[in-house]
Amino acid sequence: MNMTAIAVSGVSGSVGQRLLPRLASLPDVNRLVGLDVRVPLRRAPRLEFHRVDLAGAELKPLLEGVDIVVHLAAIVDPVPDEALMTRANVEATRHLLEAAAAVGVRKMIRVSPSWVYGAWANNPVPLTEDAPLRPNEGYLPPVHAAEIERLLAEWAGEHPGAVVTVLRSAPVLGGEAERLPARLVLGQPAIRVRGAAPPVQVVHLDDLVSALVLAIETDLRGAYNVAAEGWLDADAARALLPRARVPAMPGPVLARTLDRMWWSGLGDIPPGVVPYLTHPCVIAADRLLAAGWTPAHQNEDTILDGLDTLPPRRSVVPAVLAGVAGLAVAGLLVLFGVRVRRRRKKKKKKR
Repeated sequence: MNMTAIAVSGVSGSVGQRLLPRLASLPDVNRLVGLDVRVPLRRAPRLEFHRVDLAGAELKPLLEGVDIVVHLAAIVDPVPDEALMTRANVEATRHLLEAAAAVGVRKMIRVSPSWVYGAWANNPVPLTEDAPLRPNEGYLPPVHAAEIERLLAEWAGEHPGAVVTVLRSAPVLGGEAERLPARLVLGQPAIRVRGAAPPVQVVHLDDLVSALVLAIETDLRGAYNVAAEGWLDADAARALLPRARVPAMPGPVLARTLDRMWWSGLGDIPPGVVPYLTHPCVIAADRLLAAGWTPAHQNEDTILDGLDTLPPRRSVVPAVLAGVAGLAVAGLLVLFGVRVRRRRKKKKKKR
């Protein structure tokens, strides 16, 4: 490995914090640069931390002498302010790439969500890296991820001497990695689409970090899926979780309820997640396995570890959804009762 300096954007996040000590232990790394809007809870030896807004700060001086950039910074959980999300995700990446080109960075590594493939009824199971990126439009993080990948591919074309690696990761669990896709897998909140049973797949935080280290130590050009081996069917995954208090709901009803809660400020789950609760979106990591990566965790133990490390969250979503489901059931019972009375009246008239 021929390198001296690594910069990590989003260094204060769960992935960055777990990655830092691994980088500090690499014998050929003599400089670490951390970039984030938040101060990291843990710092590694030789870390130069800069509290910066990637979309607006002057990044070139901070990246001088840097060989490799690991770009982890992103708003992963959606927020109603779409302009803010676009700035923090897409514009920040564009700005970072400009600075990286100016200082001669030789390798860019980016973590992208597997949901960038989109959740569709006709998805192959599993998806390989050759599948088209077609994220569902109603959920912004994968949409932004697809645009960021486009920017990276464009940058790679303009800088053929540089290596660009994209790691497309299944939902990350463990070590309090509590982003929305992970919370949905863990049933917090427990929302389900009636009649839908998409397969479940995750990756342990430590396995994602080991994939990042491999990409740093080895030149991996292009996209590589990162996930635990195989997947679980919906029933097997559900059996690992606490019993759900919210019954499954019809997709359109769930989408309308989430939409009203999202825009009223009561909920933190946008309706755009419904396709990902309905259709398959699981990936094959064969390409990364062939490159030398070996995950240490399976889907089952990763989910159990996620349950152990996920901090409790207070949310009104389960209560509201339970209420909506209850009203729906009550409405059906009333409708059934009305129909029964009408039939009885018709029978009396015939007599």
